[in-house]
Amino acid sequence: MTTPLQRAAAALDAPFAIGALAVVVFAVWLAKDAGYAPATWYTGGLFLVALAVVALLAYGRVSVSRPALAAIVLLGAFAAWSALTIAWSSDRGIAWDGANRTLLYFVVYALFVALPWRRASIPVLLVSLSLAALGIGLVDLARSIGNTTDFFIIGRFAAPAGYANAACAVFIFAFWPLAYIAARREPPAVVRGLLLACGTALVELAVLTQSRGSLVAVPVAVVAYLLIVPGRLRAACALLVVALATILARNTLLDVFDPVRLGSADADDAIRSALLAIVVSAAAVFVVWTIVAVVDGRLELSTRAVRFANTGGLVVVAIGVVVGVLALSRADIGASWRHFKAGYPEESGGSHFSIGLGSNRYDFWRVAVKEFRDHPLRGVGADNFAEDYILERRSTEEPLYPHSLGLRLPAQTGIVGTLLFLGFVGCAGFAVRRGSAFADGAARAGAAAAVYYAIHGSGDWLWEFAGLGAPAFAWLGLAASRPVIATGRMLPLRAGLALAALIAGLSFVLPWLAELEARRAIQSWRGDPARAFSDLGRSRDLNPLSARADLLEGAIASRTDDLPRMAAAFQRAIDRNDRDWYAHLELALADAGLRRWRVALAELARASRLNPREETIGLVRADVAAKRPIDRDRIDRLFVERVRTRVGP
Repeated sequence: MTTPLQRAAAALDAPFAIGALAVVVFAVWLAKDAGYAPATWYTGGLFLVALAVVALLAYGRVSVSRPALAAIVLLGAFAAWSALTIAWSSDRGIAWDGANRTLLYFVVYALFVALPWRRASIPVLLVSLSLAALGIGLVDLARSIGNTTDFFIIGRFAAPAGYANAACAVFIFAFWPLAYIAARREPPAVVRGLLLACGTALVELAVLTQSRGSLVAVPVAVVAYLLIVPGRLRAACALLVVALATILARNTLLDVFDPVRLGSADADDAIRSALLAIVVSAAAVFVVWTIVAVVDGRLELSTRAVRFANTGGLVVVAIGVVVGVLALSRADIGASWRHFKAGYPEESGGSHFSIGLGSNRYDFWRVAVKEFRDHPLRGVGADNFAEDYILERRSTEEPLYPHSLGLRLPAQTGIVGTLLFLGFVGCAGFAVRRGSAFADGAARAGAAAAVYYAIHGSGDWLWEFAGLGAPAFAWLGLAASRPVIATGRMLPLRAGLALAALIAGLSFVLPWLAELEARRAIQSWRGDPARAFSDLGRSRDLNPLSARADLLEGAIASRTDDLPRMAAAFQRAIDRNDRDWYAHLELALADAGLRRWRVALAELARASRLNPREETIGLVRADVAAKRPIDRDRIDRLFVERVRTRVGP
């Protein structure tokens, strides 16, 4: 029998080093807005692409199962189709970013499914990322004391993602591997207790985000988790301990909401109390579960008893599903549906959970369905949602994404893209290894985390956070990978995957460099506008599909009162994407400043057709019609104030 030290030493081989470097990238993304910003995920993505090329070409032993090979081909075809949608997208710049993000997920899945991992390395990789997520969350919560506006949005803990629902997903995604490994007999008792304590802290951090979507996603994910992992009764017991600890701490955790939202003097004390509650809960779980692990390690059950226990766990899951269905059938479905469709209710205090499930998602989804009806075969293009929503909306929100992976697929990639992705999901699920050994079970817990990501993402825009999406595809690939003893030499596969990764890298380079130039301009324009304009010129040349450089140049020119440059920049932005209502509005402001009143009115008419509910257009039109000077700073302040009312100061 090998010792834990021997198993750890066995885990440290070439594939593990590659996996560890990838996990470092994932962790950096988690710490930086969960990898949402293009400059962030392009940088890490290029590193992962280089890592994949080197690993696949230099490491000779590569082999995948037939279902995994089919999954690679289908995901690659989906990524290629996403890139093809750039051709018919109205905003081709954001479509290129969206297609590249899909390419990133393809590279990550292919890398993790193709390498021959030593089974001992799998739990190490899973746990490392989960502990990194916990450390980042706790540090951010501690840093929020005295500085809540950088870490909370309207009373909800939003770090590290900058969006509360995505922050919740970060913590819950990281929870599943810890909970499962803590439930197994193989790790030492103290390690088991420590891992479940860390899992408890992750769940309680998620409570601070007060994600209403998690109230639906997490119960469904629990059922999926218990169906996926071996040793269901063990896994369920660990979940029960975490749930009890979280319930006991819930009042202290929820009490953070009102003081932070209202900006009261008690906010810092409430955060300190929440931190203390998390520490105490984790310590209690550590003690209890370590004792359970010691007792568990001394029990010897027959194979028949283990099989009976697992069957019992499945029965418990089935009973839970039946009870949930019965409870749902007793609920007033009609009233709940009307509440969901009604939009955001007013915050009533006490907890964000208390306002129910009302939001504008129904309206987002209505427009996404219309996009699919209008473009059923090929969709409107990757990440092209904002302009259609602005045109068709019934709310005052301006989302960039439809807040649903299930609707993103048909609306943006059509029937073709949807079938390719669903084929990938089916093959990837079938490729997951079914063994009950410790490492295989841990890998399946990672796959369960990926399933949770998909469940929660079915009602939110989690796809756009590379710090969530990339680990989800990595863990899914890891669960389908073959052990080192089963590998062979498959030169065509290695060469093909390396070539695909190289193509992805080439597609990343230009928009990445363009974004770096744009960021440099944003940082320098106040002190050196000429340099900023030069940086934006290079950004425009590097990424000719995107209007971002021109929009930034126009905004800076407005601030520096360079009206001819402002007009030229926004005209170039319109030439790239004539459906951008904001560019038309700003061009009208420039024309009005140059006393081209008739031209300004024409641009305002175009902006109004593209965004009929925008009140600012009417305010500007009144001034232009009267040939009055327009205070552009006042217009900017209106937009800033609108953002503040939605996300806080």
